[in-house]
Amino acid sequence: MPATAFSASVRDLALEVAWSLWAELGLSGWTRRHTDSAVDLEPLIIATPRLGEWDVRLLEEAFDWCVLNSRFVSAVRLRNLLGAADEPTRRSFGAFAATVRAQKRVSWPGEGSPLSLRVTGRSEVPDLRRPALQQLRLRAILGVSARAEIIRWMLPEPSRFFGVTDLANRTAYGKDNIADALEMFSLAGILTRTTMTTAGNQKLFRLDAGAELVAIAGAATPCPEWAARFRLLLGLVAIASDAPDDRAARGAAVYAFLQEFRHDLARVGTFPHLGQGVEAVNDDFDRWSTGALRSWAGLDATPR
Repeated sequence: MPATAFSASVRDLALEVAWSLWAELGLSGWTRRHTDSAVDLEPLIIATPRLGEWDVRLLEEAFDWCVLNSRFVSAVRLRNLLGAADEPTRRSFGAFAATVRAQKRVSWPGEGSPLSLRVTGRSEVPDLRRPALQQLRLRAILGVSARAEIIRWMLPEPSRFFGVTDLANRTAYGKDNIADALEMFSLAGILTRTTMTTAGNQKLFRLDAGAELVAIAGAATPCPEWAARFRLLLGLVAIASDAPDDRAARGAAVYAFLQEFRHDLARVGTFPHLGQGVEAVNDDFDRWSTGALRSWAGLDATPR
């Protein structure tokens, strides 16, 4: 695929992902393609200012939503997730966060000067009955806390045992915070606790009140690894925009990308299969990139 066509395709698909997720949260004028896939609010908010460089309307409408609905947003998760973001993303988000802080008393992280964005007044409080908004529904019940995130991840797999480190990575809360919440849930009889001696006496926890929680929070909604997906998505936007025109140099950039994002690729369970030779590497990577983005945007039924 020609470089200009690939760059335009990646940006368009990245914007499709963001718009569809924001549509679940109530932004108008875009197709909802994630009605049965749980939205993860903070990774979406962090990525949006960067994507907004190519779509001012997305940036303005997201800003309007954040001003109205800031009570649903976890500043702790924003801070923790921002630590894993690249410098352009931190810079873009810093300016966006400053703009929100100019309108609302929030403790969002990030540094920068406020942007010239207006409050459109078109946003509404999201409909928490939507399956995709189980995260926000749990926050309305349990507070914007590690507890809500723990239940969100455990509810779809009630028979699985989770460890503290695994849940800390999934929820973007600190290990101490997660461990304390798990202990409290265990004392309340919501979780079953066991110890795996083969892993250095690691404590593991399993949901023990799934039916009761479903009655309160609704049926479990699958939780994609949106934090990892958005890091990959922004990395793909960067390589599509900045990769050298020389095919051999671009192939080297592809391998550098795969090395840099190897952990996120493992988390989302996808990895490109590259053929032999410069042309095959570039073509296979382009094909995988657009396929993955189409899947994450809800345009293809087959996940990648």
